[in-house]
This record gives sequence, structure tokens and C-alpha cells, in this order.
Amino acid sequence: MHLTNKIEVYERALKREKAARKAAEAILEQKSSELYQLSEKLKQSNAKLEELLNRKTSELEGVFENIIDSYVVMKLDGEVVKMNDAAIDLIGYDIEKEPVNLMQLVKEEYYEYTVASFKELYQKGRFNNYKAVIRTRNGEEKMVQINASIIYDKNHKPIAAQGIARDITRDTRMKKIMELQKQQLDIIFKNSPIGVCLLDPKVPGFLVVNEAMCQMFEYEEAELKPLDVKDLTHPEDREESRVMQLKLKTGELDSFITEKRYITKNNNIVWAKTSVTAVRDDNGAIEYQVATVEDITEQKISNEKLKESENRMSTLIMNLQTGILLEDENRKIQLTNQQFCNMFGIPAPPEALVGADCSNAAEESKHHFEDQDKFVERINILLKEKKPVLAEELKLTNGRIYERSYIPIYNNGIYKGHLWSYDDVTIRRRYKESLQAQKEKYGNIIANMNLGLVEVDNDDHILLANQSFCEISGYSEEELKGKKAAELLLLDEYRPVLDDKNRNREKGVSDSYEVKIKTKKGEIRNWLISGAPNYDVNGKVVGSIGIHLDITEQKKLEEKQKELLLDLEKRNEQLNDYAHIVSHDLKSPLRNISALLTWTKEDFKEKLGPDSLTNLDLMESKVEKMDHLIENILKYSSIDGSQLTNHELDSHQLVEDIISMIYIPDHIEVKIKDKLPVIYADTTRMQQLFQNLISNAVNYIDKEKGLVEIGVRDEKTHYVFCIKDNGCGIPKEYHEKIFKIFSSVTNDKNSTGIGLSIVKKIIDLYDGRIWLESEPGKGTTFYFSLKK
Repeated sequence: MHLTNKIEVYERALKREKAARKAAEAILEQKSSELYQLSEKLKQSNAKLEELLNRKTSELEGVFENIIDSYVVMKLDGEVVKMNDAAIDLIGYDIEKEPVNLMQLVKEEYYEYTVASFKELYQKGRFNNYKAVIRTRNGEEKMVQINASIIYDKNHKPIAAQGIARDITRDTRMKKIMELQKQQLDIIFKNSPIGVCLLDPKVPGFLVVNEAMCQMFEYEEAELKPLDVKDLTHPEDREESRVMQLKLKTGELDSFITEKRYITKNNNIVWAKTSVTAVRDDNGAIEYQVATVEDITEQKISNEKLKESENRMSTLIMNLQTGILLEDENRKIQLTNQQFCNMFGIPAPPEALVGADCSNAAEESKHHFEDQDKFVERINILLKEKKPVLAEELKLTNGRIYERSYIPIYNNGIYKGHLWSYDDVTIRRRYKESLQAQKEKYGNIIANMNLGLVEVDNDDHILLANQSFCEISGYSEEELKGKKAAELLLLDEYRPVLDDKNRNREKGVSDSYEVKIKTKKGEIRNWLISGAPNYDVNGKVVGSIGIHLDITEQKKLEEKQKELLLDLEKRNEQLNDYAHIVSHDLKSPLRNISALLTWTKEDFKEKLGPDSLTNLDLMESKVEKMDHLIENILKYSSIDGSQLTNHELDSHQLVEDIISMIYIPDHIEVKIKDKLPVIYADTTRMQQLFQNLISNAVNYIDKEKGLVEIGVRDEKTHYVFCIKDNGCGIPKEYHEKIFKIFSSVTNDKNSTGIGLSIVKKIIDLYDGRIWLESEPGKGTTFYFSLKK
């Protein structure tokens, strides 16, 4: 019974197990079916996802291939594996034709920065605004800006990098140019000697004032800016200012210039020339006013002293040591002085000659000159050609020598007469001829000097002496051989010098030196010795050979020459002082005359006829030209090497400053072709040099579109600068004359003929030279060299 129960239990358990297995198999079959269906759906989803991914990849590739900016994919070491057309255009490389590594394109000074940026890219996965200079395939340098990111594999491991690059070369250059221009404008504004200010009509006070403005009105900037212009204006001038401002406001005027008085902080009165310009918006309303204020107080004071200076000027002209004769276009005398009358023995006073007819003057005065016919003929030629001629030599029958200059005078291109000047250069010429004779004399002495030759061994024993050495020493060859040259001839104080030279000979050194010796007769002589080592066939130094020149007489001549040079230097200094004094005494009366003429025209405008007013204008222009001429003569006479303050000077920056300061018409472009060097020179002289040449080039351009180009080339010992223009050109016959003082190619009333003389004088100070190439009608190129 127990066994039966046990079997029944097992049978029931077996049934339950079979039932459970069938249920599990049913569940497994159902789950297998569901898994199969899910697997099929997953395959379909993967196929769609892969198709979508391929489509998006294709779309992205199309975007990056056609993007305007450069797109590059590269390995982590910088080697490019993919690039679009824009990238090929940017760097000039095509990876389908040749491999390229971006790290090798980076300019040297950006390399460390680039390495650090790559490290940041690797660590952070991206970087922005990387900027560096790269060299393209054709060697061109470009500034690029790059934004980049890392490309990872499915395990998030970095495998490559991609980036977009933009060429910002032009943007960078333009930014620098704008910064430079702003800097230049700030410099001009801050350092302008004329007061400059900006005003807003809607706001009381000044928006901006410069330092010159503050100094003129004796205020600090913070004190001046809140003040009203009306409060600064003198009460008697306020009504005129109000009227002019009203005309600006109504649009009747866009700008005006006036002279008026201002009251400073310390209650001083300042006369100023004020120029006001309105800056309007699109509707014509005034947004701002720009004003310049120039202090003319001294000019006003000078005008008041004009009458008092007239007599002084007249006295000075009458007592000049140069004979002056001014004739009008009809050869009527307008002005002469006492020196002219004295030089030609004219008994009448200068004022009695005014108005006299000089048509036959050459015939009447030819008897004073050696070649009478040539004198008359030359005057006729000068009057016919009407070209300036300076310092022509004239020989008189009494043995004296005059230098004559002829200067035609033009007003607006119309011939108005000419100026004759005569200088008695007899003493100067005779001194020059005497100096030349002395030079030739001493030259012949030196040329006929004999050279003594002597050969010594390493112990200074004389082995050989030629006849000339015997003659200059006084010893025979037998007396010299075997003797020590130093013991026989040399003064004791020169023994150390010779010992030092002998040591140099043993080292193979050749040189020259001076010593004093005593001849056989006991005479003390100066010798110049040129010594060189003497070698045997094996190249060993066995002694030395010396060439001896007795320079005793030359030493005496040098002492005399020093005396002459000191005397000449003293005379030059006196002449310079005289030029400064004369220039100073002439300039003030000239300015006074100019002001008086202006007053005369204003006061008698209604009473004087057109011809009289024209004559006054002519006199005014002549006074202005004479003032300019005197100023340039003073500049010319003051140029010498003793006043130079040389230092390292950036000539490129200097030229840029000059271009920004001088007036250049809109139709003319001034361009610096090359990077100008740093030179060792005086700033003031270099500014005079470049400014004269650049201004000349600008002033003589007659084309609708003018161009001035400035360049330089580096030679072994000099820099050679060139300034080229497309102006009117210079005839070949003037290529040498234009560098002489008072010489000019044109009849320009503003030209004094001194500018290029100043240029030549400055270049001479720096051991340079100046020359030109020119073709009339096509332009001129000036070349000049400056020693490094």
C-alpha cells in the first residue's frame, strides 16, 4: 500500500511535469514567433536608418563641398584627408595631386601657438577663433581664422579633426589701416598748433577741444568744455558772430571764416582767425559744427608796426653790399640802391633814377667791361629768353670781377619785369686762384718726392737700403748696413712704437705709421713709414721691408692748411651770422609792407582804378615772394654738418607722416612701393629732404590722374631712394642747373629756386649724391643715395 501510493504520487508529478513542459513549449513557440517578427522589423528599421544616414551624409558632403568658407578634414597629426574647393583655393594645395600637412604651412612665429591650440582641440573636442598666418603653395602669406572640432569613432575615441577656415587677411589689413589712420588723426588733432573744437548746437559748451585751444584760452580742458562760445567772444564781436551763426542755421551758409577777439581765463584779449563748418544730416539740419581757431594776435601787432618799419627796410636795401636794379616790363627803373650806383660810377642818387629808361643802358655802360660786344649781346639774349641766370662772371677793364644774376618776374604767367643783381667778387676770386696755385705747388712737391726703401732682419739690423733712403737719412749704404735702424735714426720717444710694429711684423701684419728721426746731420725729420713682413721661401718671417717718405715739409704745410681752414671757418661763420641778421631785418619790414598794402587796398578801393589795384596786387605778390625767398636763403645758409643730431630714424614712418601732413590734391595718389629702411640721420634734415622732393613731385603734376611713387633699393654701402612722378618732366639742359641756388625750370611764382639746392646740400652732408631721369611730358624720377 505504501508502494502504491508512492507510484501514484510519481505519476501525478510526471503528468504535471508534462503539462508544464507543454505550456513552456507553447510559451517558447509564441516568444520565438514574436522575436522573429521583432527581428524582421528591426532589419527593416536598420535598412531605413542606413538609407537615411547615407542620404544625410550625401547632403552634408554636398554642403561642405559647396560652402563658401574652406572646409578641411585632417588626421590628428595635421595631415589633410579631405578638403573642399574653397580650401584648395585658399592654400593652393590639392590632396588628390599631392599630400599636405597643415602644421607645415603655419608661419614660424605662430607654431607654438598652433601646437597649444591643437592640444586644446584634442582635450576639449573643439576650439574657436584660432588665428594664424599660413604660407600658401605659391609662397603668399595669409591670415586665417579657424573653428574646429574633433571627429570620434563609435567608442568615442578621437580619430580626426574637421574645421572651417576663413581668409581674414584683407580684414586684418584694413583694421590695421583704420587704426593707423585714427592714430594719425589723433596725433594731428592733439598736436595741431591751431585750436580745433567740435560743437553740438543742441548742447551748450564744447564736445571736444584740443590742447592748442586750451592753451590759447588759458583754461584746462575740463574748465573750457562747459563754457559757451558767446561767453568767450569779446562783447564788441558777439553781434557779428550771432549773425553768422544764424546764416548757418538757415542754410544760407555751410561755413564761414572771420577774425574776431576772444577773452581768455586771465582776461587777456586774443585775436583769432576762426573758421566754422556745419556738418548736416540728410534733412539739412546741423548735427555738429567743426571750428578751427588760429591765434593771429602777433600778426595784428605786426601790422600796427608796419609804418615804423618802412624806413628801416628802405635804409637796409639802400645799404646792401649787392648792387640791385629792378626794371619793369618796359625797362623802366623801379628800384635801385647806392651800391649799384657806386659799382658803375653813377653820380646821381638812387631815388633820382626811378622811372629812368634802361633801353639803351647796355650800350651806355659797355665801356666798363673787357669784352664790350659780348656784354651787350648777352644782355639782349637774357632779355629775349627771359630765363633766370645766376652768378655770371663779368670782367671789367679796371681788373675787377663782378658776378651778375638775372631774375625775370612773372605775375600769373605774365612777364612784369626783371631784377639785376651785381656782386663784386674780386677778392674772393683772387683768393680762390691763390689757393689753387698753392694746391698745385704742394701737389708738385709731393709728386716729386722720392721714397726710401730699407730691409731689416728680425733684430732690426739693416740689410739693404736704396739711394733715396741714403739721401733722406744722410748716411751712405756702407754706414747703414749692419746697424740697427732704431738706434741709428729713431728718437727715443718713438722706440716703443717701433717695438710694437716689429711684433706685428712677426704676426704678418702690415701697416703705416709716423715717427720722428734724427739724420746724420742732426736734423729732426718727420717720416711716414709703410712696413710689411719679409718672408723666406718657406713662408717664415725673416724681417721686414719699409718704405720711407720724408713728410717734414708736408707737416709744415698741414699746419699752414689748418690755419687757413680755421680762418675760412671763421669767415663762413661771419657770413652765416650776416645772413641771419639780414634775413631777420628783411622779413619783418616785408610783412609790414604786405599788411600796409592790404590796408591801402581796403581803404582806397573805391578811389583807386583797376590798374592801380592790379599794381598793388603785384607789389603784394612780390613782397610775399621776397619773404619766401629770404626764408629759404636762411634755411640754405644754416645747413651744415656741425648742427646735425644723428640717430636711428625710421624713414618709412617719416615719409608716411610727411604724406599725411602736406597738401595733396584729390586727383594725385602718393604711394610708397617698398618698405623704407631705418637710417642713421638727423630728423629735421631728412624731413626737409623728403618733403621738398615729394612736394615738388606733387606740385608739378599736370595730368588728370597723378601718381607719385616712393621706393628704395639696398646697395652695399648706401641706400638709394627714388621719387617718381608722371608730371610735366624736366628738359635735359636743366638736369644740373636745378640743384643750383635760385635755379628753377618753370616760372611758377611760388618757386624760389632754393628747394632742390637745400636737398643737394643735405645729401652732400651724408656723403650721398642726387641725380634724375626725366622726359618732358611723361614725368621725372629723382634718385638720391644716403650712406648707411
